[in-house]
Amino acid sequence: MLNTTIRIKPVILICSLFFFGTFTLQAQELYVFSEPASVMPARSIIVKQSFQQMEGVHPQQNYNTQLEFSLNKKWMAHFGTNYKSTDFYTQYRFYSSDALHEHTRLAGYFKAVASGNNPAEQAILLDGQQKLMGAGFIATRLQHKWASSLTMGWLHRYTGNTNFPNDAFQYSLSNGLLLYPIKYKNYNQTNVNFYIEILGQKLTQNKAHFLDIAPAVQFIFNSQAKLNLGYRLPIWDTMQRNSSRSYYMSLDYLFFNALPRSKRVKK
Repeated sequence: MLNTTIRIKPVILICSLFFFGTFTLQAQELYVFSEPASVMPARSIIVKQSFQQMEGVHPQQNYNTQLEFSLNKKWMAHFGTNYKSTDFYTQYRFYSSDALHEHTRLAGYFKAVASGNNPAEQAILLDGQQKLMGAGFIATRLQHKWASSLTMGWLHRYTGNTNFPNDAFQYSLSNGLLLYPIKYKNYNQTNVNFYIEILGQKLTQNKAHFLDIAPAVQFIFNSQAKLNLGYRLPIWDTMQRNSSRSYYMSLDYLFFNALPRSKRVKK
């Protein structure tokens, strides 16, 4: 089924947004629909609850509870469940170049979903509906109030309709702008961030491809509690999907220094 909501070539759109985000504006990088190459604060724990209202041929609701933790400044992991399946995500930051009010970071990631209800559709789903695994690369650039992040990776599903390909190329381009405060006075100030994320997937064994856009707004309270509100919709879609549009809301809380320091072995 072809959705011609907006006919824009995916490559042209992504390149245009990349140059716009990198050179034109000045952001937080706590993206709503993707992960940046910057990991959580060392020895911290995040508890997150999300809700997704999916619209389309088969509307449905998806709840997810997630526990995130970071043992050091380079490595973090997530464990989550939507009460029908479980998922695991881990990320390692292998490069960082930091300066005043700016940085560039690179990371590798791995994700696995243990089970799912296996809906019959072409798209490989990352929200706990199919058994799968994936791995890839993330590059993030922050400069003053603006941040851009590019993710590219491979996906393989183990369950689902056998008539559909099981491998896909997954990619995203995320851009965020810090709207408020205009000037920082202390870490207790409420932050307001605006995001535009481009999310795409291309099956490797045919020409099926989707490209979604996901605007979102984010509120951060006291540097610990975070409220995300977003909406995802297709701008290029030649792939069979049961739900192509969705409302998203999540709330999470960060516990600083919740994990003990690792003890160094004395020689």
